[in-house]
Amino acid sequence: MLKKFLPAMLLALGILPSGIHAQTSSFNFQLFDVPNSASTEADNINARGDIVGFFFDQAGRQHGFFHSGSTFTQLDFPSATATKTVGLNNRDDIVGAFTDASGVQHGLLREGATFIQIDFPGAVSTQALSINDSREIAGSFTDTAGRTHGFTDVAGTFTQIDFPGGTNTNAFGINNRGEIVGAFVDPSGAERAFLKTGNTFTQINPPGSTSAFAFGLNARTSIIGSFTDASGNGHGFLNQNGTFVQLDFPGAASTDGDGLNAEGTIVGDFFTAAGVEHGYIASSK
Repeated sequence: MLKKFLPAMLLALGILPSGIHAQTSSFNFQLFDVPNSASTEADNINARGDIVGFFFDQAGRQHGFFHSGSTFTQLDFPSATATKTVGLNNRDDIVGAFTDASGVQHGLLREGATFIQIDFPGAVSTQALSINDSREIAGSFTDTAGRTHGFTDVAGTFTQIDFPGGTNTNAFGINNRGEIVGAFVDPSGAERAFLKTGNTFTQINPPGSTSAFAFGLNARTSIIGSFTDASGNGHGFLNQNGTFVQLDFPGAASTDGDGLNAEGTIVGDFFTAAGVEHGYIASSK
């Protein structure tokens, strides 16, 4: 995936090249890319507007990033061959995953400048995907039979999560109330989004969707995610108390909604027709 260079000064000032900054009926979209990267994905934003995500450099190496104010900080787990950071809380704790020299994927937690490895017991691979202000972590792991399951990690105690009757569950997001969103595969083989509140699972079906993923939620249980329509086109979605808003970066071939904060500011990624991936920030008009 290759991407045009966007100078850091333009990002800091919010000035975008012609044809990139645009609006929909509900949101103002702004391009958000790591300078000099080959591709960027913006995955989560906290109440201060700090953003976490990951990017590929021009040599094809994967790195995490943390953006605060106008400054990007590259994140690499020590000795990792690839690092992906996707979740953060209002304390700027960051979670994600890294690949070690043997090709094994592990979850990660970054507290301040300290990296901590996270592995679901007995798993062959682990990803930490979201963290709330109580440092409760949600993520996914793969077992020895190759099946994917969601999990929570609360102070070192791991709990497996599986959507009832489904397979290959991923827990992508957790909020400060302990509500969890994610995706699973239903008996027909389609990916479906879900919300877990306490012990109750609720399937999320954006109108006109044939498949869907829920990637994040805020304290108001507004849910952000992505879906595919009957024509095979990908769109982001925002679900606010059962009211769905479709998200499409102007001119994009497909759009993903990845994260949102309590104020409703959204971050995500989109692909051009040429397959180039970019990050974005979207805010209500």
